[in-house]
Amino acid sequence: MSDRPAAFPTDSSSPIPSRASFAARVRSWFAAHGRSLAELVWISLWAIWLGRGLVNANRLLWPTGREFGSQIISHHFWIQLERCGSCALWDGMINGGFPALGDVFGSTLHPVVAVATLLLGVVNGAKASVVTALVMAGIAQWWISRTLGVGTVARVWSAMIVVAAGHLAPRLEGGAVGLLVSTGTASLAFAGAFALGIHPGRRLALLLGLLGAATLLAGQGYLQASLLGVSPAFLFLILDSSGRPKPVWREYALALGLSLGLSAVFLIPAIHFWPNWYKAVDPAFQASQPLPYVPLNLVINDPGYLAGTILGKLPYPYLYSLFIGWIPVIFAVLCLPLARRHDVRPLLCLASAASLALFLASGVPLRWLAPILPGLGGFRHAPLLAGLAVPALLGLSAYGLDRVLRLDWPRMALRSGGQAGAATRSISLAWLMALPLLFSLRAPMAMSQGYLKTGSEASIYGEIDALRTPSVQWVATPFGEHFWVEPALENGLKVANVVWAWNWKDRSLPAARLVANRGGPPPGTNPVGSLGDIPIYEDPGANYAAVLTATTAIPCQAAGSGGRLSVVCSTGQPGSLTVEENAWEGWRAWIDGSPASLGAGHWLNLAAPEGTHTYTFAYEPWDVPLGLGVTLASLALLLVLLIRSFSRTRPTPPGRVA
Repeated sequence: MSDRPAAFPTDSSSPIPSRASFAARVRSWFAAHGRSLAELVWISLWAIWLGRGLVNANRLLWPTGREFGSQIISHHFWIQLERCGSCALWDGMINGGFPALGDVFGSTLHPVVAVATLLLGVVNGAKASVVTALVMAGIAQWWISRTLGVGTVARVWSAMIVVAAGHLAPRLEGGAVGLLVSTGTASLAFAGAFALGIHPGRRLALLLGLLGAATLLAGQGYLQASLLGVSPAFLFLILDSSGRPKPVWREYALALGLSLGLSAVFLIPAIHFWPNWYKAVDPAFQASQPLPYVPLNLVINDPGYLAGTILGKLPYPYLYSLFIGWIPVIFAVLCLPLARRHDVRPLLCLASAASLALFLASGVPLRWLAPILPGLGGFRHAPLLAGLAVPALLGLSAYGLDRVLRLDWPRMALRSGGQAGAATRSISLAWLMALPLLFSLRAPMAMSQGYLKTGSEASIYGEIDALRTPSVQWVATPFGEHFWVEPALENGLKVANVVWAWNWKDRSLPAARLVANRGGPPPGTNPVGSLGDIPIYEDPGANYAAVLTATTAIPCQAAGSGGRLSVVCSTGQPGSLTVEENAWEGWRAWIDGSPASLGAGHWLNLAAPEGTHTYTFAYEPWDVPLGLGVTLASLALLLVLLIRSFSRTRPTPPGRVA
């Protein structure tokens, strides 16, 4: 009789386990992981319930943030990819166009944004991305607490607090979908890095590599900078008591390398384009509060305070909101006095990370470094760097709560009858903690609900068609009114005057053929209609495509979108064709199907012979294929390492020779 257990096949020619064996494995898995799975499901449902105001399939209902319409421009990449394939590599929708994957502001390639946009469209996908970000933040907090070894109550409570905390939903006050996606993803990466330091392992390092790549793809830059800024806190986990690095440093290095390699499809085009753009800078970091005031944002959720200018603030709530309430802060303070000896270093790691994030938000270290690294002035909204202080601090709170619950609480006797000798039961007074725990959820929940809601923009969609032109032309929506941008882009318009996070160096904006302007007619324009109650003016001299001859400018008919354009021109004499699309490495041109050389200049231009001709332009960059190749190679390496990690840890069945 074989001594192999039933879990392994007794017939070497039939390796497929029996149904009974498979069912036993499933039951065993649920017995081991069922509680964790139930906790994660509960946290996810809590996040979805808090974000229920955004859970709808009506693209006319938008989150109420004032800049939402322009914050989701980069999400159109996926719609363009469906429509015309590689033409999506050039974002020709706003301000003269730019390389779509050279944009470091948007969340273009983030997996959540990609899947949500492809399945639901731009607006509904953005709403789904916000709710998913809440779920990610909750799971990250649960992971931090689980890594600390705290019990179910503390794990779930801290995750519920973080989902409703002020570093998430209030970011929608400015419509900043990308900030929520970045915060949720960076929180997962922070949790993974924390877990790797305490429980080193190859598979965890590979997972951290994936999460690090997703963080790099999440856009905005603030949370990525915050993650880098708090990284010294992990020295508590990497160095031993003598200050020497533990072997886990190799796993961190592997995770970092994989993060860079997996995100190369974005990093290589972004680095290539980097010298060509600029953004507003503030080397004095005037948006930052003095350091003593920054921690107060953890316990203040007064709307008047957030919208005011006291304590060194600007009147923009989304920059400063961090609210979690006094109860989590008290538990965080209690964690170190109650800590077990072997937990001190992990707790110091979290405490240091929270302190570093708040220190960065004050702008003090940035002011020190800005003279040396002038590019740091671009982080002019430094208060956003405090985002990772919340999960770190709530990790301490979860530990403090768990230690309090594990104290030797007195018990209260409960008799089942009034007579002597009746059965007596007792209940721990630790149950009294349920009241402050439930109460601690109330204020963050009420605060988040004020931002997780929608309003109808149906009227805007009904009016935007007034800016449509017969041929491709640049148009201008009312300057600074972000809500016009998304309907315009959905309708295939090219918008010339979008307020964007950055601008192309030494380039002017293209001239708009139609201008919707509340302040009266721009010079040289004529009234031609209205956008709702806003007059529309036409500039007859503004042409997207025209041939300039020795005597005149002859308009041409243009079609196409993104990085694939077709222009038809008829001229009686030769000249120079100018297409007001930003010229950049990767553009190619053809005249009637024959290759043509592009001229120098900021706009696409080439020599135009007399007669009727078709000019074709295509954006075919080298940096995207190179980046994609590195990403695919890194993904292959990750899969190989993952397979090896399983083969190394697979147990040898009894009775077999290893």
